[in-house]
Amino acid sequence: MPESDSVTPKVFLSYSHDSSGHKQWVAKLAAQLRDKGIDAVLDQWDLSPGEDIGLFIEKGLRSADRVLMICTSEYVRKANAGQGGVGYERMIVTAELFRDLGTKKFIAVVRDSHSPEKVPTFM
Repeated sequence: MPESDSVTPKVFLSYSHDSSGHKQWVAKLAAQLRDKGIDAVLDQWDLSPGEDIGLFIEKGLRSADRVLMICTSEYVRKANAGQGGVGYERMIVTAELFRDLGTKKFIAVVRDSHSPEKVPTFM
């Protein structure tokens, strides 16, 4: 893993807010990661109402050792269309991939994807 400021690995969870059930699934995954000693960064826990979402995304992506991209059909659609928070994340991730094509920082987790494209084009 890339060097970080602490011994605890940090993982940023990137996902689209498809439904309340999906958000609960992502929160459960993040809780399981924390139970295993991984610092899981999740907007549901770490982003306060009124806080700068763009800054939260930038800091989260930049400081993470790994980024789990929870790819659903909606996530892929938003990423490819450049819409919402997922679209903003796409720009940041794409820039990082250009700087380091060999990076293993970004991990696609395919979940409930009914479309032919299982991950965003940039992945």
